[in-house]
Amino acid sequence: MPIVFARVDDRLIHGQVVQAWLPELNVDEVLIPCAKCRANLLNETLLRLSLPYEYKLTVLDSHACMQYARKSNGRIFILTGTVQELADLIEDGLQIKSVNIGGMHFKEHAQKLADNVFLDEQDKHFLRIIDGLGIRIETRAVPNAKSISVKGVL
Repeated sequence: MPIVFARVDDRLIHGQVVQAWLPELNVDEVLIPCAKCRANLLNETLLRLSLPYEYKLTVLDSHACMQYARKSNGRIFILTGTVQELADLIEDGLQIKSVNIGGMHFKEHAQKLADNVFLDEQDKHFLRIIDGLGIRIETRAVPNAKSISVKGVL
């Protein structure tokens, strides 16, 4: 499975992803598991417009996403909007060594981990599951920023 990088970011495709992560990672494609994006053509169209033309964009539900990734020959950047979506992918067979937590904005009863990362109890629950599988979890906005381990708040 050609997964180069996995990131959780509630903004999905935005400047940090396009300007910093994609060129650094040398990927061919952004794969987004998001059933509600797929159901809404406007959302998928906006995501496509946010991504430079040289990158392929695929938006599928979680299970179809894994089937697709298994057959792909490209270098894939997996981008999820929630920790639960990532945990679902891992449960479905996604094999990764680490995950980057990007923007997860403020919500009620959430703990601040970094300027742009707030984790609620549900997020922590799924991160504990991911951590228990030996997958390294870190947060940093861009590749050259200091990596902060998420393990301390779990």
